[in-house]
Amino acid sequence: MASVPDIDAMNEMERTDTMSDSDATTQTGNGTVEQSSMEAMLAELNQVRIDMAEMLDSLQRSRAEFANYRRRIEQEREQLRVRAAESIVRKLLPVADDFERALRSVPEEVAATSWFDGIRLVERKLWGVLEAEGVAPMESVGQPFDPSRHEAVMVDEGVANADTVIEEYQRGYLVNDSVLRPAMVKVGSLPEA
Repeated sequence: MASVPDIDAMNEMERTDTMSDSDATTQTGNGTVEQSSMEAMLAELNQVRIDMAEMLDSLQRSRAEFANYRRRIEQEREQLRVRAAESIVRKLLPVADDFERALRSVPEEVAATSWFDGIRLVERKLWGVLEAEGVAPMESVGQPFDPSRHEAVMVDEGVANADTVIEEYQRGYLVNDSVLRPAMVKVGSLPEA
């Protein structure tokens, strides 16, 4: 490691640098120093200051890059977690749909049994898990047709302005206010009241 000149001596040299060119030497506390030697030391000091400023700038940039890297990694982890949860939820939606259809088609005498109450509890538990992940069913019937939320599989024939959902074939779902699965619907116009 190169030795760094004494700062006080360097400051004294800078002050004496303003002397006239006719003086060949300058007197300091350590003795006489030739003018050319002093100029070389000042040049070296200036170069050390420049190098130090460059290293400081490089360090600050590296710290900022690392902070950005950490933030980006955290965002990617969160996005990966959300995508994984959505993938699992998408796979569970057909099960929830089948549960709903099965519960609607149960005969009255079976629906009154305690066994069937247990089946209803299982369905509620499934919906508790889905709701904990931010899943909510989408209301479609009677709503204006929105291509980002609805998938029109049928259009009411003979209607000029088919702009309202009149029937739902498959329920749509939202997850945290974004569409997880669009609803499959029939589009038409509501009857005039």
